[in-house]
Parts: sequence; C-alpha cells; structure tokens
Amino acid sequence: MIGVILAGGSGTRFWPLSRKQRPKQLISLWDNTPMIDSTLQRLDEISSRSKTFVVLGEHLVDATREVLEDIEFIVEPCARNTAPAIGLAAVYALERFGDEPMGIFPADHFIGDIHKFRMCLNLAEAKADQGHIVTLGIEPTRPETGYGYIHYEKPTGGHHRISPNDVIEFVEKPSRKVAEEYLESGDYVWNSGMFIFKPSVLLAEMERQLPEMHEAMMTIREAIGTDREREVIDEQFNGLQSISIDYGIMEGAENVVVIPANFDWSDVGHFAAVDEVRDTDGNGNVVEADSLLLDVKNSVVYSEGTDRLIAACGVEDLVIVDTEDALLVIPKERAQDVKQIVEQLKKTGRDELL
Repeated sequence: MIGVILAGGSGTRFWPLSRKQRPKQLISLWDNTPMIDSTLQRLDEISSRSKTFVVLGEHLVDATREVLEDIEFIVEPCARNTAPAIGLAAVYALERFGDEPMGIFPADHFIGDIHKFRMCLNLAEAKADQGHIVTLGIEPTRPETGYGYIHYEKPTGGHHRISPNDVIEFVEKPSRKVAEEYLESGDYVWNSGMFIFKPSVLLAEMERQLPEMHEAMMTIREAIGTDREREVIDEQFNGLQSISIDYGIMEGAENVVVIPANFDWSDVGHFAAVDEVRDTDGNGNVVEADSLLLDVKNSVVYSEGTDRLIAACGVEDLVIVDTEDALLVIPKERAQDVKQIVEQLKKTGRDELL
C-alpha cells in the first residue's frame, strides 16, 4: 500500500503547546513521540517508508523534517482543504508507483491496538484493489456531536463486524438528539477520515464530481519530474476550490464501503480529550508537569519549556497548560474554545505568540 499522511492541520485547539510553525501533529500528547511519527510507525508493516508521502504546507517543511528524515514530502503552495491535497497525492502516487491502493491517514490521531488496525488495513487494501473506495469507520461509544458519521448497511446472516459494508450515506456533524438516535440504532459509525483506494479510482470520481480540479491535477501530473514541476503546482493549486474530500468526493462517490473498525481510536481534538489517550492519577487528572495538586480532580495539567512549579488547590475539570511565553487556564467543558483565544491573538497583533 502507498501511504499518504495528511499533515497540514494547524491544531489551534492545542495552543499554547501548538503554534503555527509547530502544529498539533508535531507535539507529543500521549508519549514522547510526536504524533506524526506515531502515525508513520504504525504504518511500518503496511507501507514502506520509501512508498509513503507526507502532504503539508511549505511553512511546515523545516519543522517536520526535523521529526521525519526519510520521507518524501508533497508540498502544497497554499491550504485548499483535503480534496486537493489528496488529489495531489494521487497523481504523485501514480507517477512514482503506479496504480496501487493508497491509504490516506490524518497525522494526528491516536490508535490503540496496532495489530487490529493493520488487520483492518489489509482487508481494506484487498477491497480497494477490486476498485472500491474503502473508509474505516469507528464504532461510536457516545452520542458525539463533533464527528461526521457514516450510515452503512449491516450484513445479513451473521454478525461479521470486521468486514466491508456498503455505505448508505455520509452524514455531517449531528445535533445531540440525532447523535443519540445514531448510537441507539447501531447503523452508524464515526467517520475517521481514513480512506483507501486506487489513485485511478479517486481521480475518476474527481473527474465526475470536480472536473475543474481533475483538470488541474492532470496538468500537474504532466509536469512531475520536469523543470516546471514546482511552478505548475503553484499555478494550478492556487486557483483550486477549497473543499474537503468528504463534501467534494465521498458524499457522491460510487462503490464506497466502510469497515467498522475494532481498535481504540481518538482524534484527540482538544485538551479535554487527552484523558482518552493518557493514564490518569487517582483523582482523574492527566499530569505532565512539575506540580503540586491538592484536592484537584479531573483536570489536565501540562508544562513544556519551563521548570516552574504548577500549584493548584480545590479545583476540578480544568485545563492548565504552561509554556515559556504563555499560560492557558480554561474549563474542560470549553476546551474547544481555545481556538477563539488564538483568533483573538491574531486580531490584536500578538503574532509572537502564534
């Protein structure tokens, strides 16, 4: 399988640990390994490093190269969401390796059982080789309103969960009430953002649904390996529509199947989700700091780049993150709002903190 790691995200919900030049995928949240390196390591038995691409923005090349020394980068001249990024990877895959199945993986997700993950990918690769678009779905454990869902057709005549099932529809982030109905029905899985398909299959769907983008990709493909490669990518990419693979391709694609995965998974979307991937102390706290905690419960306490003691007493459900130049304190229930702090810093010209 050709591996493609999408590493263009900004990770603003993890400020002040993550910054523009060091986004979420380059920080370590559950061990001492940057998330993007963890993603690469779990692909080692699926895709060789010589057949793996990392798709990222130009401003992240240097910082990412410090973490990954032996991977080919596909550099986007500007951010245009996941459909153009994956289309670009598809034409490079065709040129480098031919029409083999390629797997698309976000750079910043947690996966708990690597053996089960690889079993799902082997099954997905075989199905993709037959011309299908395959996605890995995550069996929901709660009525989550922050994820997209996939409605699928359950197999008859037995309970074979680890198998490809026809997709009925992709569903965007639901209300709480609808999410509860999805969970109760058992016919929906979370959209993990992981896809497996042949490059030709993806590009055929792009030609049918996003013809202008397909035309641009074909122009780029002709330039790969020539003196004008970078120039053509810059010219074509800047004019592309910014659209996700879900909206642009998957919702209208044919021959799409989903494998309901049986491994632990989290997109670790904000600080309040860190306890899904980290051990907690006896009071439910995640602690990565020199700290003195008295009667502190269900909180996240992080320190990086400073040896200051973090002392807290009589609080619960807080996120406290201390760095050399910024301190964050926010209720866990508002952890998603860290991105609003980042926006305010931009508005007030505090670029040195971004």
